[in-house]
Amino acid sequence: MRFVQLYFDHVYNPIYDTTTATLSRYRLLQAKCLDLLALQDARSLLCVGLGTGNEAVAALKAAPHLRLTGVDFSPSALARSRAKLRRAGGKAELSLMDAAALRFPDRCFDRVLCMHVLDFVDEVDAVVREIVRVLRPGGRFALTLPTRPEGSAMGAALARDQVKTALRSGGNPLLLITELLLMLPLGMLYLPLLLRPQKHSFSSQQARLLFAELPVSELHIEEEQAYQDLIMSGLKT
Repeated sequence: MRFVQLYFDHVYNPIYDTTTATLSRYRLLQAKCLDLLALQDARSLLCVGLGTGNEAVAALKAAPHLRLTGVDFSPSALARSRAKLRRAGGKAELSLMDAAALRFPDRCFDRVLCMHVLDFVDEVDAVVREIVRVLRPGGRFALTLPTRPEGSAMGAALARDQVKTALRSGGNPLLLITELLLMLPLGMLYLPLLLRPQKHSFSSQQARLLFAELPVSELHIEEEQAYQDLIMSGLKT
């Protein structure tokens, strides 16, 4: 876990907004997760694993009335989030915190988002329990779970999707290829992440078992093909 934190602080976070965050598939996944939360009907949102703040900014753009709270284990991620929110004119309470031991009272948030976080934690079940614990009854959550180790296949799938999306929208093929080649050196910095041993992967059935003894209903699961993720949402009863 220490390696993961160092990697995120010094490698991943500095390049994230000019690489992953520019992908069309990433933006679609972000929009899907936020849509599942029905933010217009909520007063508060907790982002678990805030990262560099893209989801927080998008959430406040969709629902400016939200009281937004974000936590992350990476100091550099929180610093980037604060700067990004400040530039966007948004306000949020951000804290350095372990997702498996959230320092919040029970039943204190209307919505919880946890996107691309459970790929990296040691105790997925503990994080899931914490997400449900801090939700108010009637509150909704949205999270993603890995279905297989990431590896180079995921990187290739995302690149193919980016090309197809650009071509469908009438993009210049030569310009697109040039952009991808220019991003290649930065993409190499993702190799330690893509090729790391991954402790967890889930089928839909295994994902449901994480919630088997928790007070949730309306569980919804769908697979995101390029990221090889399960998108999971539900309601606290």
